Amino acid sequence: MRQLGEKGLSMVELLVSFTIMGIIAVVATPLFSTCLDTYRVAYARSMLYHEGLLAMERMTCGVRRCTYLLIPNSHTPIRNDILAFSGFVNDDNDYYFDDSLFPKIDEDTGNDMNNDGYSGIFNIDDDGNGAIDEEFDNGDDDEDGKANEDRLDGIDNDSDGNIDEDLPRDTNSDNAPGIAGIDDDGDGNVDEDSKWDDDEDGLIDEDSLNPLIYSFDSSTNTLREIFSDTGQSIILSTHVTSFQVTYTCNATVLESIIFWIKIDLTLTGDDGENVVFSEYVYPRNTLQKTGKRVR
Repeated sequence: MRQLGEKGLSMVELLVSFTIMGIIAVVATPLFSTCLDTYRVAYARSMLYHEGLLAMERMTCGVRRCTYLLIPNSHTPIRNDILAFSGFVNDDNDYYFDDSLFPKIDEDTGNDMNNDGYSGIFNIDDDGNGAIDEEFDNGDDDEDGKANEDRLDGIDNDSDGNIDEDLPRDTNSDNAPGIAGIDDDGDGNVDEDSKWDDDEDGLIDEDSLNPLIYSFDSSTNTLREIFSDTGQSIILSTHVTSFQVTYTCNATVLESIIFWIKIDLTLTGDDGENVVFSEYVYPRNTLQKTGKRVR
């Protein structure tokens, strides 16, 4: 019996307490370790999913808004290495209705639509035939061996399954600035400038395509976003094990090609588990190059 005023635990009580605590620790440690491992796996899977989701969001949103889809195309409808379309650079800072929500983009391209001095996109195999920049005419914007064979009218003029893919310097080929007989810029004058001034603003060939490129390197499992106008790039993921973009022609309406693309992306985590994304995208501005939608 403990005497009155005595404090603390006896040796026996301490030994019993430590023994119980030891038993609890031995039992709880594996459970805690299992919970920690589960958390690590779930967190890694969540980060992998968000990494892929971000890459898909950037690509699909870009395709929806683009004015020209460059790669893939009907020459090689399935590409496992690249997606490219016109970027969203307003080179001359002009706007429809003088409203910043409606920038004039790609409205006055030159003979070399992306203004890089090479056929197609510099250092890119545009037509998927295994050769890069193989044509000597920088006016051959799709590397098909013909230059300026299509005019800006939403129609597949050369019957190659693509629309408006290789425009001349006078984009609509009407031998007049802007649209012949139309006051394009709303200044009260009709056809007042050079025939190569496609928007009648007094400038010539001032707004090129500035391609935005998504390139997949299978040797490093890396997907990059490349800005052709600056040469800068962003790594979107280093876990990509499969990337495929498919060009599909749906129908022909009034001689205009209606098409979409399908983007398939697979990311593989360090645990070997896959996260798979797949989405169809319609490039809605390819037939609506002026008055473009802003969302």
